[in-house]
Amino acid sequence: MMHKTAFVPARAIKVTSTAVSDSGSADASANAADSTRVQRALTQDPRIVVLHGTLLSLVRRDGRDLTARQLTAFLSVYMDEQTHTVSSLAELLHISRPGVTRIMDRLVQFDLVAREEDREDRRRVLVRRTTRGAAFFRELVGISRQVGEAVQQQATG
Repeated sequence: MMHKTAFVPARAIKVTSTAVSDSGSADASANAADSTRVQRALTQDPRIVVLHGTLLSLVRRDGRDLTARQLTAFLSVYMDEQTHTVSSLAELLHISRPGVTRIMDRLVQFDLVAREEDREDRRRVLVRRTTRGAAFFRELVGISRQVGEAVQQQATG
């Protein structure tokens, strides 16, 4: 079963590493210039600026920090319409079920999600939203909107 997510990158940027030839610094300079051009384009992309600003705000606020995997699993639970299981999250994130279990352990500890045994199939573990998780999700959306508005104002004014 393939899982569809709401996030689809607008374009994929392929950055490859190339070896410097024996001809010397001309190739190295060209590669460095290409790398700098790609980096400059990314740092000016409003989506990257909003992502950075949102994550920066999360790190600066009081409270627990989540790893990238924990935050991604959390967002998947709160943004997707479907009810997730440990297995569906493992498939979505392309990590093992034990890896998702470790992520869930931390999210449950922070009361951001809850585990529930599936009444129809006791082997399945359902991942449920919590009141505290919903509040954190609203906070995250609010921070992201504020950063997005600030970026938009900066671009237009």
